[in-house]
Amino acid sequence: MLFSALGLVAFTANAGPSTPQPQTDFWEYGSWRVVAETIDTGEDLRRTCTALTGGDGTPTLSVEISNGDGGPPHTFPSVEVRESAIRGYPTRMQDGQPLYIRFDDEDSMDATVHGYLDEDGFAQAYFRFDHPDSQWVLLAMRRNHQLDAVVAHQPYATFFLDGFTAAYVKAMEQCGFSGAGVVD
Repeated sequence: MLFSALGLVAFTANAGPSTPQPQTDFWEYGSWRVVAETIDTGEDLRRTCTALTGGDGTPTLSVEISNGDGGPPHTFPSVEVRESAIRGYPTRMQDGQPLYIRFDDEDSMDATVHGYLDEDGFAQAYFRFDHPDSQWVLLAMRRNHQLDAVVAHQPYATFFLDGFTAAYVKAMEQCGFSGAGVVD
C-alpha cells in the first residue's frame, strides 16, 4: 500500500499544470481543405480558419481568418500564395519579383513577391492580396476553375478552384462570419 501511495505522489508531482491543447477540425471540398484550430490563449478562445489548396512540396494558395479579425461583409480576408524551401536552398520566387495571377476568364491582377529567411534559416516567399483587392480575387476564384501564377514572365504554379466556394464558406462560418460579399 505504501508503494502505491508513493507512486501516486510521484505521478502527481510530475504532472504539473496542464497546458490546453488546441482543437483542430478538418474538412475537404474538391481540391480544397479547411483547417479550423481553436487555441485557448489564457484570455480567450481564438479560432483560426484556413481554406487552402496545394502543399506537400508545392506552393499553397490560402485564405485565412480568425474570429478576432474583422471579416465579411465589411472586410475580406487576404488571399496568399506561399512557398517554402528546404534548408540551404532558395525558393523559386525571389523577393521583389513582379508577378500576376490569371484566371480562365482572362481576368488578372498584379502583385510583387516578398521573400525572406525565417528564424530557422528556411527560405520563404509569398505574395498576397489584402483587402480591398482580396474581395476582387475571391470573386474571381468563385467564378473560375483555375488560377495561374506567372512570376517574372514565367509560369510558376496552377491552382484548381474546384471546391473553393464550399471551402471558403466553411472557413468563414467556422470563425463566425458568412460568405456575404463573395457568395451572395
